[in-house]
Amino acid sequence: MKTLISRVRSHDDGKKALAHILSRGRDKEAQRVRERVSEIISSVRSGGDESLLEWARTLDGFTGGRTDLEVGLSVAENAWNSLAPSLKDALSFSRNRIADYHHRLRDDLRDLPPTPERAGCRWTPIDRVAVYVPGGTALYPSTVLMTATVARVAGVREISVITPGRPGGIAPVVLAACHAAGVDRIFPVGGVHAIAALAFGTESLPAVDQIVGPGNRYVAEAKRQLYGTIAIDMIAGPTEVLIVADSSADPAFIAADLLAQAEHDTQASAVLLTDSEELSGRVLEELGRQLKNLPRREIARASLEEFGAILTLASLDLAPALVDLIAPEHLELSVTNPGEFAGKIRNAGAIFLGHSVPEAAGDYCFGPSHVLPTNGTARFASPVSVETFMKRTSLIGGERVGDLERILEVSEILARAEGLEGHARSAALRRKGSPHDR
Repeated sequence: MKTLISRVRSHDDGKKALAHILSRGRDKEAQRVRERVSEIISSVRSGGDESLLEWARTLDGFTGGRTDLEVGLSVAENAWNSLAPSLKDALSFSRNRIADYHHRLRDDLRDLPPTPERAGCRWTPIDRVAVYVPGGTALYPSTVLMTATVARVAGVREISVITPGRPGGIAPVVLAACHAAGVDRIFPVGGVHAIAALAFGTESLPAVDQIVGPGNRYVAEAKRQLYGTIAIDMIAGPTEVLIVADSSADPAFIAADLLAQAEHDTQASAVLLTDSEELSGRVLEELGRQLKNLPRREIARASLEEFGAILTLASLDLAPALVDLIAPEHLELSVTNPGEFAGKIRNAGAIFLGHSVPEAAGDYCFGPSHVLPTNGTARFASPVSVETFMKRTSLIGGERVGDLERILEVSEILARAEGLEGHARSAALRRKGSPHDR
């Protein structure tokens, strides 16, 4: 494995050392991906089930027919009942912590009744939501829990799961997670074709209002192109972790956390910022040692060599600005005073405080959803939460509105300033009263 260490003496040095990571997903393949996604979307929109099945067979290895495009809930229940007790308990523990966290968030989303003096609002769940669960080189029952459980707490009426149906079907543990999360419908199709099918609806798959969940760059591009036809949670790119550590950190812990992210896929990014040259060297040694017996070591190695970095900073004071520049999906603060350091950070999807809690725990059962903004979008985006599955409606007016005369007068003045005479007359008529009353 090539050396990952760079010495950074200034903010500009840091930007240069991180340039290849900041440019992830903006390569020469991007245009080809856009064109391929557009082709598949157009095909499914016009061809319905027939086109969906053709793409599923070609891209996913799906072997079924139209009657196999939905998995019965009894199959998911049987998968749940067949789980080993320890795994069943683990899924339940995770689901319950996720539900508890989001119930507390939901309780804070209070309706604001309108009064004669002020406007108000109300919160309403989205009706129909689909959860995308990746089906690549790993299994993701955790993604089912981290999305469908949250949607259920939000009050979504119908929750569907779409996930690639390989020749062997959906993995039992994923089906079991669907049962645990209270999913209403399960469709064994994935990729761009599944996203398109649920955006427009086909003979077998109903159109939904929103699609959430992570996926590869094709899935992300499909969500980008279909936004407006459907709502989406975010356009997620490859996963990433940024660790800020001082000399108090354990190099074995740091290396393990970097590898935990790198093993996702070859596009994942794992970066360490530290002011300790000794820690940098020991982490690099630990990476080599721990890689030797990691089952997904080839994926992790490729990820580290392409998008990994250890930056040895002249001072840890450089770190906050570099963190905000990257705006990481996951930020670990393995420093002596993590709470104080977190106060200096503006851009991060999730922050893990201290030496004891690895990012991996956040992936599974801490409570907040692990579906987080990536590729710098934490500058403006938030993790999936109950708010993701809800919409706010303004409530304006009512009987005996206070200061109504002035509100109408100002509306009339501003409408004429904008050249919208119809608006002005609409407000003026209310001030004068209905012609039928005169």
